[in-house]
Amino acid sequence: MPYFSIETNQTIDPAANRKFMQKTSGFIAELMGKSEVYVMIAVRPETQLIFGNSEEPAAFVQLKNIGLQLDRCAEFSDKICSYIEQELKVPKDRVFIDFKDLNRKLFGWNGKTF
Repeated sequence: MPYFSIETNQTIDPAANRKFMQKTSGFIAELMGKSEVYVMIAVRPETQLIFGNSEEPAAFVQLKNIGLQLDRCAEFSDKICSYIEQELKVPKDRVFIDFKDLNRKLFGWNGKTF
């Protein structure tokens, strides 16, 4: 049940954004070792975002997952930052990532909790 959200001050054409979200869904499923059926992706381009008092390309990312492997967050950070740099041209040092391990009893889907 990975949820992956990106807020960026970059402009992304709507058609390109749809393709990016689809590609990102596969990337996150593989990274987390989860079925893509449960992956949710949100991308918010053109977010008013300043990082280091600069309007240069930047991104704020959230990765939430039930059973997030906390000992792998450094690895995830490296792969996610590289992916965002490659796909959105946001330098790695201008990306913050918020990792959250979700309690399955506190996360609902399909009228029940996990």
